[in-house]
Amino acid sequence: MQRFLKPEECEKIIGHAPGGVCPFGINDGVKVYLGESLKSMDSVLLACGTSDTGVELTIPELEKASCSAGWVDITKTPSS
Repeated sequence: MQRFLKPEECEKIIGHAPGGVCPFGINDGVKVYLGESLKSMDSVLLACGTSDTGVELTIPELEKASCSAGWVDITKTPSS
């Protein structure tokens, strides 16, 4: 089962502390997946390694910079 990281695991596994996690400049072996919902946006503002820095990227720029392993749908839909 997949799950989100606990805050205390974040820096050790990813390479950035919570609040500064970005999809690039991360530890070797960490796979990055992009959420399908991002495709509806023109650009996104990402953390850039610290809690007070950021960078705005278009979705094609994000896809390239992140070396993404693919797109995933992480949204939950209400049960019927």
